[in-house]
Amino acid sequence: MKTDILQQSKSVNKGMLFMLLAVLLLPFTDAIAKYLSTSLSPTQIAWIRFFMQVVFIFLISLFIKQKIEKFRLSYIFLGLFVSLTIILLFWGLRYLPLANNIALFFIEPMVLTILSVIFLKEKIFYNHIIAVLIGLVGTFIIIRPNFALYGIASFLPIASAICYALYLMSIRMASNLGNSISLQFWVGVVATFFLSIVILFGESFNIEVFSFHKIDSSIWWILLILGIGTTIVQLLVSSAFFHAKASTLASFQYLEIISATILGWLMFNEIPDRFTVLGAMIVIFAGIYLVRHERKANKAQNLNQN
Repeated sequence: MKTDILQQSKSVNKGMLFMLLAVLLLPFTDAIAKYLSTSLSPTQIAWIRFFMQVVFIFLISLFIKQKIEKFRLSYIFLGLFVSLTIILLFWGLRYLPLANNIALFFIEPMVLTILSVIFLKEKIFYNHIIAVLIGLVGTFIIIRPNFALYGIASFLPIASAICYALYLMSIRMASNLGNSISLQFWVGVVATFFLSIVILFGESFNIEVFSFHKIDSSIWWILLILGIGTTIVQLLVSSAFFHAKASTLASFQYLEIISATILGWLMFNEIPDRFTVLGAMIVIFAGIYLVRHERKANKAQNLNQN
């Protein structure tokens, strides 16, 4: 019994370590995407990101000798939602400061709660309602100065958060997704295919944000770093969720704001205004409050089952 508890504790600690590394690395890949957005379109950057993910994960599967499992229909929805997430996030990075973009994306846990109630028929408690309302207040505080400065672009990270919440909800609804290598490989394939269609559409109708610009040879190494970095992040997140529950890992994502603020300041001379900082703190508080309630609910459920 003690051995089982010790092994479970080690597994959870390993999951938290993987998640910690992922959320600290993620803003670096966002910073690279923001830098590339001055010469490449958001859709093009997203296409390169997923194409490289497919290539790298295929090579990793050969190296570790892990077979990629067969394609599942659920991968289609996951690929569509995650590709839209990245397009909108990178599109927002073109206009908004790095920290502001991530702060607005933090509404995702609240959106996921609302979607879970509507589509998954999950029960909602007053704690959920309080967290969602507090999170919305924080979001409006962030939007107000950002909308005045950046206009409609302020809603791009919010739309990205909604798509990512749909991605996570699709994972909850799927009965079997296979191992993390197979999941990330096939999601990358679907996303690459979907973004190829979007780029063809953009080129046909001369829509800049969906087009494919000529890539200067001097930035190929940056694209390579982006591909490697995003692949590592995805594998770390997948591994983290294999070792620990979502409710245990959810609050770690808010650490992104720390490295995003530092990177925004060092790379782009961006310093969030006081309203963005205040709104971000409120949204983070709402998210952590929601996560803590989920943990308590899960513990109570486990005790009742035992």
